[in-house]
Amino acid sequence: MATRDMTGWQTGICRVISSDDEEEVVVRGHRLSELIGTIGFAEMMFLMLQGELPSKPQARVLDALLVASMEHGIAPPSMISRCFASYGTSIQAAIGAGINAFGDRMGGLGEQLARLMAARLADLEPSAAADDELRRRAREVVEEARAAGERVPGYGIPLHRADPRAPKMLEIARHEGTHGRYCRFAELIGEALAAARGGKAVPMNLDGVSAAIILDLGFPWQSTRMFLLTPRSVSMGAHYLEEQAQESTWRHIPADQIDYLE
Repeated sequence: MATRDMTGWQTGICRVISSDDEEEVVVRGHRLSELIGTIGFAEMMFLMLQGELPSKPQARVLDALLVASMEHGIAPPSMISRCFASYGTSIQAAIGAGINAFGDRMGGLGEQLARLMAARLADLEPSAAADDELRRRAREVVEEARAAGERVPGYGIPLHRADPRAPKMLEIARHEGTHGRYCRFAELIGEALAAARGGKAVPMNLDGVSAAIILDLGFPWQSTRMFLLTPRSVSMGAHYLEEQAQESTWRHIPADQIDYLE
């Protein structure tokens, strides 16, 4: 690692060309003028982050994940964007505020699970990822979490008995052939959690399935939150616009709903 000043930059992501002979933007070695109209947003996102275009099955799975992650009702992030709309702020301020609400307790659990799974399987060759070994490691994850008095991130959700998005994403991953060792490991962690609770299931949630899906697609665990924040920004924009259309002003908590402590 080295300290760098603001005068020298290096990138393999994008090259902007502007000359007497050519006007072009080259992204990861592909001419943007040729990508426009030929690939979709999910494929472009894959290209930007991995440096190569996805296969069609990979693109369909990533696209499905972005759809699954886009909306979840008037939850804290969309509440924030709606409040900002009522205060007369700009749409970008409202979306930015909503995105900044995501943290380790909300929206960041997928990253925690992805990091955990990547570390637990780092020494295991893909060809050696037999079910018995994955099951043993899944039990270790659950046993260690319980011994520490912690929850395994990516399982359970307050708003549902079982998150409907997780099984659908796993079904799509299987159908498209991207259901790999991380998806299987995540499933086995869920089984180990249920066994530890006497058969009572702790279903995988969207954060959990996102972690497994993106790792099997070849993304680094550090990118996990992007696959929630990117689509959810559209949701927050929609909630902002709806709140504006309702002409609400100064969203607040009525005084009689606040317990004042002395």
